[in-house]
Formats: sequence, structure tokens, C-alpha cells
Amino acid sequence: MALTRAIRTTLLTLLGLILFWLLLSIFWAPPHLIATTPYPVDQTPATRNLDYQDITIPSGDLLLEGWWIPASQPIADLIFVHGAGSNRISQYIGSLDFYRTLHELNVSVVTMDIRNHGNSPVTDGTLRMGLAEWPDVVATAQWLDLNHPSDRPRILLGASMGGSTVIHAIKNELEADAIILLDPLLDVLDSTMEVGEVETGFPPLLFYIAARAAIHRYGLPHGETSPLAMAKTLDLPILLIQDWEDPVTRSPFAAELANTNLSVILARVPTISVEEACLDGKEEWGTHVAAHPCRPEWTRETVAAFVQSVVNKAPNS
Repeated sequence: MALTRAIRTTLLTLLGLILFWLLLSIFWAPPHLIATTPYPVDQTPATRNLDYQDITIPSGDLLLEGWWIPASQPIADLIFVHGAGSNRISQYIGSLDFYRTLHELNVSVVTMDIRNHGNSPVTDGTLRMGLAEWPDVVATAQWLDLNHPSDRPRILLGASMGGSTVIHAIKNELEADAIILLDPLLDVLDSTMEVGEVETGFPPLLFYIAARAAIHRYGLPHGETSPLAMAKTLDLPILLIQDWEDPVTRSPFAAELANTNLSVILARVPTISVEEACLDGKEEWGTHVAAHPCRPEWTRETVAAFVQSVVNKAPNS
């Protein structure tokens, strides 16, 4: 009898915990999974001996803050789009050093803090995985057309959620000559689950219901609007730089895209050990978007070859 009572108590406890987790996943967790806090921009390209201009970019009712970083003898223009919870000086991406590399490759750069990030306005303080952010990329392209018109090739670079944002912008008829994707967000469900693990240490499967709830409550990209599905249909040169051990935007989705779209050049980042100094401070985020900080020469050579191939194919080259 005592054993039966103990089993019943255990089952009721487990049932209560499961019910608690379900309620937590459906009602409490979704808004927390997509919440973001803007971090101010407290450095400038001058720290890398780069000439630059502070700019404001009208995007609908918003005024985004950004930089124009001109090359002295430009061969291409590039719009640089950061990822979620970041800004235009992301240390994870090594953005300032990346701008320096692009400058040395004779590429002019325009970059901005997308809405809800950096010094740009906060709308609702949430991440929409590219679905709400893509107009900021279009607005930046329009700023470039208005202020620095040229017939040079235009390249879009998106890191992490910036990759999804760039893909959405292209699918909404933004014209570009090529795209560079750095550990791009291609599957919102999977990456949201993985972020749950990174932030809490719990297994990603525990966040499946919460991630599903967030997708449907907030209309996040899925199905035909998923970045992966849309990227499979893009018809322009795409350089996809992917770390195979990325814990957030995982490599199987990059491999699927490369195997499906013949326009994709898949560049696998040379192995990065978690003990390397370039990952200090990243903790569970690990090798996510760490190509330039950890493998700068490889990244430079890979990007340089791609940019040159785009320039060579340009009508006015």
C-alpha cells in the first residue's frame, strides 16, 4: 500500500511538472525567446584607422543610425547587416576588424543598427528573425542609391539573423549582385531551440513547444517564408560561410541549402577549438559567427576571391 501511494505521488508530481512546463512554454517563454535589449555603440571605425561618416537612414517612420565607410578606390559596395541582440560593432563577428578587411579589399561599406538594436529606435523590443527587419536593409540600399550612386557591384552581407534579414530583403525585390551569408539563420525553429539551450543549459528539445508557440504567436518565418525555403530559390551568387560546429545556426541547414541551390558557394570555416583565445567571453555561443575573429586570413582570402569573382562578372568590369 505504501509503495502504491509512493508511485501515485511520484506520478502526480511528474504530471504536475509536465503541466507546469507546458504552461510555461506556451504562455511565458515565447516573448522571452524573441526579446532583445539594445546595446549602445561605443566604438567607431576610427579605432581601426578607418575614415567614416556618421549617417542616419530613414526606414519608414524610423531613423536608423549607421556608418558610411568609403574605400579609397572602391571596386564594390557592401551593405553589412549584423545579427540578433547585436549591433554594428559586434565583437562576436569582429565587425570593426571585418570593416578593415573589406576596406583593404577596396570595398566600400555601409552598415547600420537595425531596429531594436544599437543606437537605432526601439519599436517593440522583439526579434522577428528578418520578417520585420528586412525593410531596414532596403532603406539602407535606398540611402546608398541617393547619397553614393554608382555602377559598382552591390553585395549584401548578413551574419546570423542578419542572413535571414538579407534573404527576406532579396525576396522582397531588393536588387543586389551577390550575397555573403555568415553562419546564417536558416531554420527559425531549430535556432530558437538551440538558443534556449545556450541561454539556460537545458536540452534544446525542451524548448520545442515554446519555439513553436513563438513562431505562431508572432508570425515568425516558417514554412514557405522560412529563410531556408526562400534562399533555395534565389538566383544570384551566394557565398555561404559556415562553421560546422556552430551551436546556434547549425551546419545541416547550410549543407541543405548548398546542395539545393547551385548558386551557393559553401565555404566551411577551418576547425576552431573551443579553447582558442578568440572565443574568450563567448561562453556557450562558441564558434557562432567567429570566422573573422578566429580565422581572419582564411576569411579575408575567401571573401576576396568571392568579391573579385562578382566584380569580374559585372557588366562594367
